Amino acid sequence: MPINTGLADTSNALLFSTVILYALAMLCYACDFAFAKERVVAEAPALVAVGAGGPPVQVPISVPADAASRATPSRWPTGVWLRAAFGLTCIGLFCHVLAILARGLAEHRVPWGNMYEFLAAITCMAVLVLVAASVKYRAYYMGLFVLVPVVFALGLDLTVIYTPAGSLVPALQSYWIAIHVTAMIIASGLFIFGAVVTTLYLVADRSQRRIAAGQPSWSAGIVDHLPKPAILDRLSYRSILFGFPVWTFGVMAGAIWADHAWGRYWGWDPKETWSFITWVVYAMFLHARATAGWRGRRAAWIHLIGFGCLMFNLIGVNLWITGLHSYAGMP
Repeated sequence: MPINTGLADTSNALLFSTVILYALAMLCYACDFAFAKERVVAEAPALVAVGAGGPPVQVPISVPADAASRATPSRWPTGVWLRAAFGLTCIGLFCHVLAILARGLAEHRVPWGNMYEFLAAITCMAVLVLVAASVKYRAYYMGLFVLVPVVFALGLDLTVIYTPAGSLVPALQSYWIAIHVTAMIIASGLFIFGAVVTTLYLVADRSQRRIAAGQPSWSAGIVDHLPKPAILDRLSYRSILFGFPVWTFGVMAGAIWADHAWGRYWGWDPKETWSFITWVVYAMFLHARATAGWRGRRAAWIHLIGFGCLMFNLIGVNLWITGLHSYAGMP
């Protein structure tokens, strides 16, 4: 069937609008960090002894603003800047999803047959995980840090990597693309979110250690707006705990597809090799988390090594290494 150029142009316009909305949301998240009050007065005053031997009196105690927000039963963001940021993020995600759907309808196929479409899909998944985590775990503080790489990636996607709408190459014309690549997109989005949380965990943990030792910390202002490192560590672990089985399924589905397409399940093609290396490193991370002596910073560094392998697999292999998966690279 011929390509619907009108829908393809609509998809491009929607993705461009998505970048603008994400950038505005990122600015609002940054304003929340910069201008939101760091301390509020707790509703329940504490009894404190005033003066030597004096009777205890009620004195309001200042507590961190994020701690007060976590104490409220509401899961929705508080504060003008945070509400605006989250609203813009949701609207941007809606446009992002519409852009991908319009691209697929224009091409009459699943819209992840090349690197341009794949990058648009995994960034969409990363923002979807951000929105879900924000509502479920009140992780609104993650918005700025997730949207920075998303906006950067989409900017490159629309300029450097852009590929016009077209039909799939013969090697990709299989129903397995809807199974294998979809699993990889879901897992990659979860891994991206987990890597951002892990980076924040390392920053927060280092800042906490320096402050406890009486040393100055350049990241103290950022850490004041973040939860405790243990909370960030658990959130990162949960994202990988969900993403790893999906990545495992994607690798297995890819092997089955390879048997259908090339007559063998595994041939150590560069893409296959780095997918397996990524799987091994993330498996090491989960094993480290299950081992008491390797939790915390040691496990976090293993996580970031796995993410580095993932990024090289998604980008580096397509750009610099020739293999059977080269048709999915840049034009």
